[in-house]
Amino acid sequence: MTLAVIAHDAGCSELLCALISHHPDNVRWHIFALPQSPMAIICERNDLVFTPIGDAILQLQALNPDALLFGTGWQERVERPYVSYCKEHNIPTIAFLDHWSSYRERFGYPDKNWEENCGDFTAVYDEKALKLAFDFSLPQPIAMPNLYLKKLVDDAKTKTIPPTQTLLFLSEPTDAVAKSTYGDENYWGFTQYTALEDILKNFDKFGCTGLTIRLHPSEKSSGFKKILKKYSHVRVQINDAKTFSLTDQLLSAKVILGFDTMALYTAALMGKNVISYLPSYNREFLLPLPAHQQLRTLNGLKASALFPIPISLDNFGMDFALFLETLTKGS
Repeated sequence: MTLAVIAHDAGCSELLCALISHHPDNVRWHIFALPQSPMAIICERNDLVFTPIGDAILQLQALNPDALLFGTGWQERVERPYVSYCKEHNIPTIAFLDHWSSYRERFGYPDKNWEENCGDFTAVYDEKALKLAFDFSLPQPIAMPNLYLKKLVDDAKTKTIPPTQTLLFLSEPTDAVAKSTYGDENYWGFTQYTALEDILKNFDKFGCTGLTIRLHPSEKSSGFKKILKKYSHVRVQINDAKTFSLTDQLLSAKVILGFDTMALYTAALMGKNVISYLPSYNREFLLPLPAHQQLRTLNGLKASALFPIPISLDNFGMDFALFLETLTKGS
């Protein structure tokens, strides 16, 4: 059996490469990717060979795959011509979803005929994602084990990272995203900078002795430094994502706070104290975390209420043999 794979954005690329690496010999894999794209970089990191994206019709005619697995995202739409070809030739297609947001928008909704960009199947990785896929009537949702996060968590368990009393703030360029999407950098009623002010004003409530700001790869430290001058009594360091290991920083921190980055969910799986902080009702909580770890305000926060939660990836998703059987029967 030959499975073609195409993706671009990092989230789905990690999921697909983990699946391929976990089942290297069960089928014949053939990966298509843009050189220097997140998918290409992740393939190289996992020692997976890929074919540069070209003419979808010619490439798929030559390969004649039994199914197409494709990633969904925002940066590029490289999968579209491959999906169209497969649908025209009755080759099963499986769309992989990597987060809990924009489940229809990534397929082109609300544009006319956006459903044509969906897969014949929709692969998801936890109970919340499965419910969302059904709620949005996406085609044939199927549950898959998150082999990428499982490996990440298992690898973390082998590390010996000295614990600290640090609060780790996982920043995101919220103002830039709001500006580019809605034309207003304060569209959600907060930015990464106002959130930092909230943290600093309430710092004593976390029971920590220092603050580390982990910048998003697209962020610069200058905007934060202006705010920090007003709170010189708090010991703060700013780290860039390219230099510092995310896993190491998650493991060493006492408390981890962010908006709705996947890293928060990963940290919770590692048994860390996490807070998903959205200081406005203009944005919904996305991560599958308990309500007491999803805060709209830091007022009334007590360090005694911060503790790890027993969440796990175990026992979710079908095994690979059933996955292949599902594709065959559903095609």
